[in-house]
Amino acid sequence: MFSTTTANAASAGDKRAVQTAHQYLGSSYFSLLGLVDQLKFEGYTVEQATYGASHSGANWNSQAVGSAKDYLSNQAFSQGGLIAQLVFEKFTQAQATYGVSKCGANWNYQAVLAAKEYLSTQSFSRSGLIAQLEFDKFTAAQATYGVNRAY
Repeated sequence: MFSTTTANAASAGDKRAVQTAHQYLGSSYFSLLGLVDQLKFEGYTVEQATYGASHSGANWNSQAVGSAKDYLSNQAFSQGGLIAQLVFEKFTQAQATYGVSKCGANWNYQAVLAAKEYLSTQSFSRSGLIAQLEFDKFTAAQATYGVNRAY
């Protein structure tokens, strides 16, 4: 059975979905599935949303890099924590890993920021804060570095 929404026979709804996808990609970073969900939220059918996102011309690896940078501009993350966040945002594991590897983060610096964030709102012993940072997927060396500079 052939799809009624091929590249040559795109419906008006499909074409609108592509236009809407372009608008979203002009202002935010999305994974393919995240963009499909956003288009569905806007009232497009599953088929139209899938068509729109799939034909948006987006480079999903580049979208993952942009998303990783956006997250780091607002909050401290470990490398593993940021990958997990991007996967939660429906990037594939490979896209998330690529995005995080190319975002330019200094993970020691991120550990310092995370430690300072925790200390600004909670009381931690030195060892407790290291354990928390390790729970947040910082390496032991990064967690120790962050705590040493946060106190």
